[in-house]
Amino acid sequence: MEHSPLFLKLRLIIFALTTLICLLWVILLSCVLFLRWEVSSLSERSFLFLFLGADTLTVIMLPTLLLVKFRTWLDAARLFLLLVCHIGMAASFTIWSSTISCPDNTLDSLGVCQLINVYIIMASWVPPLLLIVYGIGLATYAWRLASKPKQLLTDEETGDVQPSLLSDPVTEPWDSSTRHLSELMSSLPSASVRDSRHDSRRESGRKSRLEKHPVF
Repeated sequence: MEHSPLFLKLRLIIFALTTLICLLWVILLSCVLFLRWEVSSLSERSFLFLFLGADTLTVIMLPTLLLVKFRTWLDAARLFLLLVCHIGMAASFTIWSSTISCPDNTLDSLGVCQLINVYIIMASWVPPLLLIVYGIGLATYAWRLASKPKQLLTDEETGDVQPSLLSDPVTEPWDSSTRHLSELMSSLPSASVRDSRHDSRRESGRKSRLEKHPVF
């Protein structure tokens, strides 16, 4: 069965955008871990590693889904897994960010630590929001596929779509009347030919009678 080109194009755009954001997020988190390894706490490093794992999984999984044949159930299963990872991580870090200790050696270091935590919270919700948008679109598309008649889906898969299933009920009476009129018009020449043949036979019969019985 051929899927909607518009839906597949939107799917490609959302997957590409989400993959790009997660890839950039992996690079930034790696830089943060490298630069703040000594001053960051154990809980902060643990969260950053978990974010790295979820984003890396997304970067690998979404292009894989684009390469394989589209299946609704496959996209739904992978989407559910990614949503659980991203929403769980973002919600956990949002709740526990206030308890993460920042170095209080100077006001600058404390402000930088708090600002980084705020940026992490904001950026962690971007991939799940994009995935939620795609999930809504996928659910709508799956519902529309399920609402189609089974016979029409079977005909689309085999490439044999019956014209009666695709015809418009509004134009059917007009088409039938037009077809009847064309059949009537096509029968008129044949009727005139039959009449002319009948007249010619009648004329020839009259001539033969005159030859047999001449009138003086």
